[in-house]
Parts: sequence; C-alpha cells; structure tokens
Amino acid sequence: MKYECPWCRKASFSFWQKQTLGPSRTIPCRACTRHVGVHALRAQLASTPVLALGFLGLVMGKVLYANLPAVMLGAWVGITLGMLVTAPLYHFFVPLVKPTA
Repeated sequence: MKYECPWCRKASFSFWQKQTLGPSRTIPCRACTRHVGVHALRAQLASTPVLALGFLGLVMGKVLYANLPAVMLGAWVGITLGMLVTAPLYHFFVPLVKPTA
C-alpha cells in the first residue's frame, strides 16, 4: 500500500512510514524531497483508542485483581487491543498533508 504525496501527487510513502508520522514529525518525499506530515487533530483523535483502552486495562486490572502483575497485564492487553483499532483508523482517517510550520 502506497500513499500519495500532497506536493507531487506520487505514491511514495509506505504504510509503516505513515504509521510513524505524528503531529510534530515529518518525513521527506522520495520523489520531490519536500516534507510531509499528517493532519494534527485527526492524528490525535485516531490515537484515542490506544489511550482509552490502555487506561481501561489498568483500571480493570486494579479493580478485579488489585496486584501489580494484573494491572500491567491489563494495560498490555488494553494497549494491544487499542493498536488493533488505531492502525486501521489512522490508515483511513488521517490524511497526509503539507506541513504548516
């Protein structure tokens, strides 16, 4: 899967390159060498499942078992499930954009 550069319109970004972008990180296009970022608000919204499910896992581990291994396991499970939601959400909901700064 390749993503199109907003500057030159050539498909030059891989799935994993886009997944590593954030509101404050840009990468250069292979074709035109201009920097490309992601839409900041949409990127932050797409990351909410990881945060929410990770926190829910922490709380559930504490409420149900009240010991550190259960809390850490709950957080790990929550973050893992959150990533399974966030990766496709980031793929479809967060566009590549020209950086403003």
